Amino acid sequence: MFLVYQPAFFKGQSGFMGRALGGWTFATIFSAGSGVPTQVGTTFGDYQAFGACDGVGCGDYDMENAVPIGPVPHVHANGCGKVELCPGQTNGYPVNYFPNGVNQVSNWRNPILGIDTRDGGAGILGGLAYWNMDFSIKKSIRVAESVNLEFQGVFANVLNHNQWTDNYLGLYNAGGFGALGAVGEGEPRNIELGLRVRF
Repeated sequence: MFLVYQPAFFKGQSGFMGRALGGWTFATIFSAGSGVPTQVGTTFGDYQAFGACDGVGCGDYDMENAVPIGPVPHVHANGCGKVELCPGQTNGYPVNYFPNGVNQVSNWRNPILGIDTRDGGAGILGGLAYWNMDFSIKKSIRVAESVNLEFQGVFANVLNHNQWTDNYLGLYNAGGFGALGAVGEGEPRNIELGLRVRF
């Protein structure tokens, strides 16, 4: 969603009040989306099991996937505190797809050749939803008939919102299963200031 607002009052910027209160422009960009489909790999990683791809000419969706034993959970970012880890987690990241990623490992198993006719599939889990907002403010001041000063501030991720990226899940990483270890869409807030002279 894009929004640009220019107040209609004091457009001519006549007098001190006109120069102080006129010439403002406010703009924002808000983006949001649903999560990317996520897969759950086996204890063998991407390949290496009997009948699996060897990594040559095989895309992500040709990999084998774990089979869910119980209901497939809905995922979202579970923060387990600012310092402590999520229960049982050993890889050092305090945010996880699940309230207890290590316990969630028992809800999956490797596919069994000759018994399973299908595995979990590459998009069995919906990834994390995301949102982010950027904002800019600009002030134009008329100095003379044909000379204007413009001050502008651009705020990327103005709310400083953390947005964890989707990670590849695999049974080979039982101690860190479901861990989210990177920030994606919501990078730390960045501020850019600018001054322009128009004549």
